[in-house]
Amino acid sequence: MSFKSPVGDLVQGPDNRPKDRALDSESYVERALPGILTTRDLTFLFVVILYFITNDSNAVAGGPAGMALWVIGGLLFFIPCCIASAQLGVIFPYEGSLYSWTHRTFGGFMSFFVGFAAWVPGPLLILATAELVVNIIQGLNANWLTQPWQQGGALLVIILFSCLVALQRQRMIQNIVNMTFAFILLATALVFVAGLVWLLNKQPSATNFSQAADWNPFTAPNFPLFGVITLGYLGVNLPLNMGGELVAPHGGARRRAITGHLLWGTLIVMAFYLLSTFGVLIVQGLNASFILSAPVTTVKMALGPVAGGLTALCIMTVLIMATVVYNYIFSRFLLVGSIDRRIPARWGRLNRNRVPADAIILQTGIACTLAVLFFMVVPYIGILSGPPAHLAASFYFVLVGTATVLWAFATIFLFVNLLRLMLTQGEALRYHRIAPSWVLLLSSMVGLIVGLVAIVDTVLNSYDPPDIPNTSWWYLVAGLTAGVLVAGAIGGMVANSEANWQVMGGPE
Repeated sequence: MSFKSPVGDLVQGPDNRPKDRALDSESYVERALPGILTTRDLTFLFVVILYFITNDSNAVAGGPAGMALWVIGGLLFFIPCCIASAQLGVIFPYEGSLYSWTHRTFGGFMSFFVGFAAWVPGPLLILATAELVVNIIQGLNANWLTQPWQQGGALLVIILFSCLVALQRQRMIQNIVNMTFAFILLATALVFVAGLVWLLNKQPSATNFSQAADWNPFTAPNFPLFGVITLGYLGVNLPLNMGGELVAPHGGARRRAITGHLLWGTLIVMAFYLLSTFGVLIVQGLNASFILSAPVTTVKMALGPVAGGLTALCIMTVLIMATVVYNYIFSRFLLVGSIDRRIPARWGRLNRNRVPADAIILQTGIACTLAVLFFMVVPYIGILSGPPAHLAASFYFVLVGTATVLWAFATIFLFVNLLRLMLTQGEALRYHRIAPSWVLLLSSMVGLIVGLVAIVDTVLNSYDPPDIPNTSWWYLVAGLTAGVLVAGAIGGMVANSEANWQVMGGPE
């Protein structure tokens, strides 16, 4: 039996969960895709998505303040993201996370727009994660992969491999992801132990932790790091892209799976970042600033080349699996969009392994095209001046900056959605509230403000100052971001028109 809610036109079912604006994907996914994800699976998936030990190279640029920024970014942005994701996931435990949540709070147009903004970084992140593998290889030997075309070839191999793995059965892939957590744990432990061994061997610490002023993150030199480090916590909601594939049935078990993996994942990610950054600061200090292979060289300096090689192997394994994870996680946006007839049906088709194969192949094709363009074409056609290696790196950094801004823009809708929910559907929220109302309100306001500040910081401060000054960086990133959103709006109208044509009986 259903009844009218005292809040607006909200219709609630017997479990007091909002029933209006229901999407076809909410029920279809649970029927068509196997429910295989446990709390442990979600936790390990969360860590693989959120924790990149290569981000230590950004934090060490601030010295002790870098560690303070991990904590501040965690308290003011990461934890609020987790609280908002947990609350939205509990009340709307469906496939598609931000897309589904925005539909339930704002309706169809905004859900498509936010879903597009959340999906666009996917192919870019597939390319960026593959490029991190190339950077670690270059850190092992400066003579390897020195030319952009060689880097582009390596990127194609990694991206295509991620596609091949992502097309397999989800349970098999998740088992590999779970094993990958052991490599993350080992790499982090080696970097932290390297710092301890360095001190035990009476080697001087490369960083002075005794000066209180050095811990201050709010200085002019450290402000550019705020955006980089804070937005290093992006991706909190991504495991819940597969919210319809949980093994737990609806009710208390599913609620515990959603809140449990966010709690444990948050503690693990923050602890790992602090431990690994500490190790790098002890052994190398500021000398490791913005050097992506810094964790490897840290272990090599303190524990020897064998341990350094093992660390590199662990990190590359994790990064390759992260490429796989990004490929299938972001494909869920296309899956639900096609089921709900927002985009053509072909992007939601499942293969015999019950995964959205066409969506994964589309993302792979986009990432491969970008790799060819930025590493095998543009550096050699003479449109821009400068060494090919520098041009390839510059295009890559602009691409990563754009992806980060788009991803952050979509992420702040976690807070916008929760605030809207509190204002318009408070009666339904009361039955599924995971924290007191003041906690939800405070975390949403703080997270929203900090997220916007981090976006502005990212737009204003170059990821590659030697080759792209801030005066050029901001309009390149802002212009490309605006261009992507406009192209998405136009492409969305075309895709939606084609989807509607298919519904009316037109050819696919």
